[in-house]
Amino acid sequence: MDEVSKPPSSQSPTPSASSDGNKKSEAGSAAAVKDNTPTRRAAVAQALESASFAAVVEAACSHRNLIPGLAESLETSSGVGVVPSRGGNAKNSTSGIEGDNNVEMDVGHPILPSINAVSNTALRLINDFNLPPFVTMSTKDSAPQLKLEDPPLMAADNEGGNTLNIRRRLVVKGAIRGYRMSRATHGVSSGCYYYEAIIGGGHNNNTYSGQKRPLHESSNQEEPSDLATKRQKTGHVRIGWSTRSGDLQAPVGYDACSYAIRDTGGSRIHKSRREDKWGGTEFGPGDVVGFAISLYSDNTAKSSTTVPSSLGLDSTTIGGTNGVSNGMKADTPTGSHIRFFVNGKQVGDKAFDNITPGTYYPAVSCYSDSAVKLNFGPHFVYPPNKEMQPVSDLCSVPPCPEDVLDTVLSSTSNEGKKPFSSKKVDERVVTAFKDLVKKESAIRRDAYLRHAAMQKKEILKLRTERGLPTHDLQDTVKVKAPIEQSVAVDECYASMHF
Repeated sequence: MDEVSKPPSSQSPTPSASSDGNKKSEAGSAAAVKDNTPTRRAAVAQALESASFAAVVEAACSHRNLIPGLAESLETSSGVGVVPSRGGNAKNSTSGIEGDNNVEMDVGHPILPSINAVSNTALRLINDFNLPPFVTMSTKDSAPQLKLEDPPLMAADNEGGNTLNIRRRLVVKGAIRGYRMSRATHGVSSGCYYYEAIIGGGHNNNTYSGQKRPLHESSNQEEPSDLATKRQKTGHVRIGWSTRSGDLQAPVGYDACSYAIRDTGGSRIHKSRREDKWGGTEFGPGDVVGFAISLYSDNTAKSSTTVPSSLGLDSTTIGGTNGVSNGMKADTPTGSHIRFFVNGKQVGDKAFDNITPGTYYPAVSCYSDSAVKLNFGPHFVYPPNKEMQPVSDLCSVPPCPEDVLDTVLSSTSNEGKKPFSSKKVDERVVTAFKDLVKKESAIRRDAYLRHAAMQKKEILKLRTERGLPTHDLQDTVKVKAPIEQSVAVDECYASMHF
């Protein structure tokens, strides 16, 4: 019987079937490679963005003094070194206000904060005075019982006035019985600096102008009854210099960290020790009191003190004979000292001599219903001798946006490398970062210029009312921020909520 041949086993593929299987395997591998390409590209892009974001954060934080708003925005966007999500982050909305329903992406790069978000942060820092572009009274270094307010706006202002709603906080008001202290944002460690305080008429009479009170009303005379009555209504003030260690819940001159002169009798006070008969002059509402401090180290020569051109004055000063000499003569200091002036006249000799070295800040203490307006310069009602620099010079003028950008991009790290010198950075991120740097720089410079314009107008008004020369103010070179920057800043302010 013939054997029946068995069909080929399914476990033994034919050569043809084996060839088809190899082709399918190769096709599958090729598909897998093709499918993984976008993933790999996304991973590379993510790594590039991470490196770019880290470089941006480092560049911004190393120049926090120039672009504090951008540095803070980058640090808080998603944490330092963490690339923000590409999703609809509310901080990247058109308005720049977190929580806004409009999530349209701002111009820039999605891993960076939006222009409006950075603008809002920059403006908030200016108005909170954590890093102001000009010298003012510090909200962080003032007793909470005191009120810090803006000076009254000028009625007629052909420059637009305070259209940015810049919070200048140059007026200190008492609120309760008992002295409390407020200090300025910038202090003096060396050199000779000067500021003025215009004594107000209390909360209900904030006129920091008008004719000065006659100087014959000194501490050597009995206080006129009308002035005594006015003092009972307006409270009292003590003004001078204090280090950061001075007690804010006490008056200037309370401890070893501050030196003061008080309105009553013009007494000088230090370590709570009051001296009435040192040659001081009493002052009250309408008076302009000047405060000069000279801090010298053992190797600092007096002749090395220079005065920048921001004072805008020649070798003469204002007041006194022929309107060219105000009596603020420079004596030869033997050590660090403090001097006081009332309406352009030096009071006594040196109020305090051989003062303790340190960093001293303009300081004001108000009692009850009293008010003081601070003027840090560069212009003064009674300009001092040129040996004295205005306290305003302690805060550098914010550079132009182009200069700030050049500084940021040209600086080198500890390793000697410039920002974004590595090839592992996304040029689109760098371009967006440059736009953010220029935006905040424009905001800070614009705020400074507007403050400077208002300060000049205020001094011009005070001098005119007192019949003092104004030639140095009329001849001052006017610097304006670009119009397009000002408009952009105005729009940002309109969207802010405080």
